[in-house]
Amino acid sequence: MSDLADNIGAPERCSKPVIAAIEKYAFGVGFELSLACDFRFATSGSLVGLPESAIGQMPGSGGSARVVRLIGMTRAKDIVMLGKRVPAQEAKDIGLITDVADNENALEELVVDYAAKLNALAPISLRSLKRVLNSTLDSPLNVALDLEGHSYEKLRWTEDYNEGIKAFSERRKPSYKGR
Repeated sequence: MSDLADNIGAPERCSKPVIAAIEKYAFGVGFELSLACDFRFATSGSLVGLPESAIGQMPGSGGSARVVRLIGMTRAKDIVMLGKRVPAQEAKDIGLITDVADNENALEELVVDYAAKLNALAPISLRSLKRVLNSTLDSPLNVALDLEGHSYEKLRWTEDYNEGIKAFSERRKPSYKGR
């Protein structure tokens, strides 16, 4: 793996959720970086893609592998081999983009609101969820189920879990500490 590919994969390795905001265009390595993020948002006029095939090359930082994992082999081959520029709404419809905003201001608002929703959740739970969900792609089902069960059991003994249960029963918002 090249240093660039390793660096592009940093959002996947980050224990916290990572959000990408796309305004107008995300092609090549820029799109590859967004694919390594947990969530991708774009403006309605945005285009995304991996156009390297048009110049006799191919994605070199994990883009083709990540596209396959997100949307499946048939669609990935169509988009990556032909170097298609995919409009944001279509990208959302097929699972490359989380959501689409009308314009740059709406995109910023959408991303801030989404981040606030994530921030309202227990950080320790989000870290575990990200690890389990990402590991599921590379694991046989029985291994993924074991990891999920182990993580579930560990979370049952956290302060955040106790706070979540208490807040739910008291009909109030929880105050998580990340422990």
